[in-house]
Amino acid sequence: MCHLVLLMPVIALPIFLFMPIGQALPLYLVIVAISAFLYWLMVKAMRRRVETGAECLIGAKAEVVSKLKPLDHAQYIVRSQGELWTANCSDNLEPGETVSIASVKGVRLVIERRNNNSEAIIKNGAGVNAGNCH
Repeated sequence: MCHLVLLMPVIALPIFLFMPIGQALPLYLVIVAISAFLYWLMVKAMRRRVETGAECLIGAKAEVVSKLKPLDHAQYIVRSQGELWTANCSDNLEPGETVSIASVKGVRLVIERRNNNSEAIIKNGAGVNAGNCH
């Protein structure tokens, strides 16, 4: 789709064959301006950070819902942003604790105990994705 926007000025060139130069030139400049504006909007949209999916969970807080059996691959079930996830943690956590999501590995979260220091880091911007998930 973005290539079509780049081709708009090329596609509009035949107007010089069918219209006098005095009418074709202003029309062509409008087409070029619209094309440049649309291309600028597309580049701006492509440079935005991810706002959906598992990537936006990093830095977000979660609540431990339950602890799983030691033989399971995941150690905990946590709730983050209304969704239940399986999670691993090196600490021993209890249901009801608030944790931070450190990373996402496949469909499993890696969590860590949340303390005053990690809350300050998230407030200062290390967990910037936490507020942008939809």
